[in-house]
Amino acid sequence: MSQFIGVDIGTTRTKVGCYDTDAGRLVALRHAPTVVDPDPWGGRRDADRLAAAVGDLLADLLADPAVRADDLAGVSVGSVGEEVVLLSLAGAVTAPVLAWFAEHGRQARAALGGASGWADVDETFSVFKLRWLAEHLPDELAAARTFTSLADFVARDLLADAGAPVFLNVSHASRTGLLDIRAGALRTDALPELGLTSLALPDLVASATVVGRASGDGALPAGVPVVAGGHDHMCGAFGTGVRAVGDVYVSVGTSEAQVLLVDELPDAVGPGLDTGIFVAGGLRFVHRATPAGRYYQAWHDLLYPGVGDATLWAELAHVVDEVDPAVVEADLRRVRLAALPMDVTRAHAMASLLKGLAVEAEATTGRLGRLTGVEITDVTVGGVAAGWPTWRRLRQDATGRRLSFVDEPEATVLGVAVLAQLGVTGRADVPVRLTTAEPSGGHHEHA
Repeated sequence: MSQFIGVDIGTTRTKVGCYDTDAGRLVALRHAPTVVDPDPWGGRRDADRLAAAVGDLLADLLADPAVRADDLAGVSVGSVGEEVVLLSLAGAVTAPVLAWFAEHGRQARAALGGASGWADVDETFSVFKLRWLAEHLPDELAAARTFTSLADFVARDLLADAGAPVFLNVSHASRTGLLDIRAGALRTDALPELGLTSLALPDLVASATVVGRASGDGALPAGVPVVAGGHDHMCGAFGTGVRAVGDVYVSVGTSEAQVLLVDELPDAVGPGLDTGIFVAGGLRFVHRATPAGRYYQAWHDLLYPGVGDATLWAELAHVVDEVDPAVVEADLRRVRLAALPMDVTRAHAMASLLKGLAVEAEATTGRLGRLTGVEITDVTVGGVAAGWPTWRRLRQDATGRRLSFVDEPEATVLGVAVLAQLGVTGRADVPVRLTTAEPSGGHHEHA
């Protein structure tokens, strides 16, 4: 049995792919929008509808001639870690899933006040979504008995076993605000402290743990092992071979995540940074997120509405040497453009922004290294933007480190699939090809 399925529930799109170990690549891929319903705070999702959409994608994937049902050895599910699903005693969803990027969490954290002890916790973390639900949808929260992450809810749904325990993988638990990272255990005091006394903690499991086998009543054939996944950025890192102390992964998407793997956490990390447990190897990580993708999209909509990326990058290639980097103040959500030429074009403004984001990324890498005492020489970079040569040049010009760019556009799907491989077989391939750019300007490719 040589095929593994990865499910990646992303912010905007959900993808399912089949990794064939003999071929060393994805042999089939399907995708659909990750639907978000509007609300006054920025959006919510329907967990049951999303699980059904994953089932439909899997059915379509399994119908692909490249996918051999008899060779399916495992499936795993990854997603953003902060989106939380409330479940009743019978396992039914009782409340909407609050989108990780929406304002519910910020409002809940502000309502707790600066003296609550939660003021320094990331506003996107699940704990604030639970608190918001308690304040705004108390009946729905009262009907719940426990909770899990969005990916783990979908993974449990794939088992098609109503009696399966409700579990939460440690990678997603790292994004809840409820995990003692050093001890690797959920805090039993946190929910009562926040007035969430009706909720019980789910079973905490390590990522890459087999949590059960498909019953055959759902989307998967009977007997296929279902493996606990993890946070999408961490799965992407794992799939590209970022698996050792000192490795850095930059995931360029809606939120640009930068992750440094460590075996020992610093005593404190400071504002804008957080820590967690990696998806494999017993490692910890230090993490910072910058909404670079959202900045890019806002500027794209302003300067290049309705214009394809190919046109944008062609224009930028002609002007990147004519502008200096913008000053990006990510914590203040503010950008100050550098001086621009009198005959300024839209490409000049966009080039300045992207140069500024490259400088900000290098500053973040340096900050992570100083904080942990780790000397960082190599950085792996993945995401759609990393496929454009001009974007790669901007990033390499901003650093003296060696950057390895991920050539596989679906690195996260692959990462989730090889996490399933690890859970079932105890080993995991590194199927992603990288293009490495040396600081001197030379580059070479390696697998």
